[in-house]
Amino acid sequence: MKYSEKIGLSKTGKLDPNKVAAFFADVVGCVLTPVSNQYNSYWFSGMRNDDGSVYDLIDGPKYYKLVFDGYGVTIVCNGMINGFHMRMSLADWIKEGSDKLKAQKVA
Repeated sequence: MKYSEKIGLSKTGKLDPNKVAAFFADVVGCVLTPVSNQYNSYWFSGMRNDDGSVYDLIDGPKYYKLVFDGYGVTIVCNGMINGFHMRMSLADWIKEGSDKLKAQKVA
C-alpha cells in the first residue's frame, strides 16, 4: 500500500516546482532521478556530500518518490513509518540547506 507524507513550504501555493526541485538537488544535496511520464516527480536515491561524492541511502529498487508542487513536496513510499521518518530527515536537510544559503548571503 502506498503512503504519502507532505512537507508544506508555502501556504499560497505559488512556489515554482522546478525551483524547489533544483533547491533539493543543488543546495540540499538530494540525488534525484526523474520519474518517467510523471511531471515534477523524482526518485530519491541518496545524498551528495560536500566533496561531491554520493552517499546511496537506498540499495535496490526505487522506493521514495518525491512529488513537487506549488505548496511543497510530497513523499510517496511503501509504509507509514518509512514516510514519516523520511519527512523528518528531509525537513532537517531543508533547514540545513536554507541555513547554508543564508550564511553565503551574509559572507
